[in-house]
Amino acid sequence: MAAAEASPRDVLVTGASGFVGSHVAEALVRRGHRVTCLVRPTSDTSWLRALPVRFAQGDVGDPAALREAVRGMRQVYHVAGLVKARDRAAYLRANHLGTRHLLEALADVNPGLDRFVHMSSLAAAGPSRDGRPLTEKDEPRPVSWYGESKLMAEQEVLRFAQAYPVTILRPAAVYGPRDRETALLFRMVRRGWLLVPGGAPKRFSLAHARDVAEAFALAGERPLPSGEIFFIARPEAYTWEEVGRAVAGALGTRPRQLVLPAWLAGLAGLAGDLTTRLTGRPATLNSQKVREMLQAAWLCDSTKARERLGFTPAVDLEEGIRETARWYREHRWL
Repeated sequence: MAAAEASPRDVLVTGASGFVGSHVAEALVRRGHRVTCLVRPTSDTSWLRALPVRFAQGDVGDPAALREAVRGMRQVYHVAGLVKARDRAAYLRANHLGTRHLLEALADVNPGLDRFVHMSSLAAAGPSRDGRPLTEKDEPRPVSWYGESKLMAEQEVLRFAQAYPVTILRPAAVYGPRDRETALLFRMVRRGWLLVPGGAPKRFSLAHARDVAEAFALAGERPLPSGEIFFIARPEAYTWEEVGRAVAGALGTRPRQLVLPAWLAGLAGLAGDLTTRLTGRPATLNSQKVREMLQAAWLCDSTKARERLGFTPAVDLEEGIRETARWYREHRWL
C-alpha cells in the first residue's frame, strides 16, 4: 500500500530514539500517521527532532507510564529492546517482562487497539538447520540469552492475540545509518583489516533498516489475522567476505583478511565476560555473541512477508553499504 493510501492514525512507537525505532517512526510519519514516541528522560532524541512527532516519557519497566502512553492509541509498534546486556536477567527484564508490561497496559486501558506490531528477531528462531533458510513453520531454537528473551517476548505477544490483533516481525541482522554495531566493522575495514570467523564460510540473511521500517508500516496496514509471524530479510545469503568487500568498496580500502579460529574467538568471548563482570557494562564481544557468530548459517525465508504483507526489500547490499558509509562519514563515526 502506498503512503498516500494509508489512513492516518494515532500510533505509538516504543524504542523510537534507537536505531531501528527511529527509522520506523520516519516511515509512519511519511504515511501521515500522528506518531507519539515513547522515550526515557535520558534518551537522545536527536534522530527524531526533524520529525513532527510527540513524545511520551517512560519505559517498558514502568507500567504506570505505559498506561498513560498507550491510552487512545490506535496502533502500537513495539521496537524497544536490549541487544546487549550484562546477563540473562537483564535481557529478560527488558525484552520479555518489558513486552508483558506493555501488553498488559494495553489490555487495561486500550482494549480496542487496531493492531500491535512487535519487533522480534531471527535470533528468537535460532540459526538455520542444515544451511536451509528458516520459515515461520520451523520450531524456534535460540542459542543465546538474547534470542531466548526475544522468543519469550513473542510468546507473551501471542498470549494476547485474542485480546487485540497482533503481528510479529522477525528481522534478520539489520544494518544501515545510525547502527552503532555495524560501525565497528566499517572502522576495522577502514584501518585495513577484515576479521572473519574461522571454519566453513558463515552465511547469513540481512535487512536494511529502511526496509525493516517499511515492513512495520505494511504490518500496520494489512488486515492480517491476529498472531501472524513474518521473517524480514533480503532473499540473498551473504558471507562475511562478501560484506567485507562491499564495505571496502564503499570506503576505498583494500583490507587484509584475518581468520579468527573458533578457539580464539571463544577465548575472546570469555575475556569479554570477565570485562563485563569487572566493569558492570556489557562487552561488545562476549561468549553469547561468539556462540551466535560461530553458527554456520543464520538464514531466513521472507516469502510469507512478500506474499502476505506485500514486502519487497528495496535496498540491495551495495547500495545499503554505500549509504551507511556516507552517513558514518557525515556524522564522524569513522
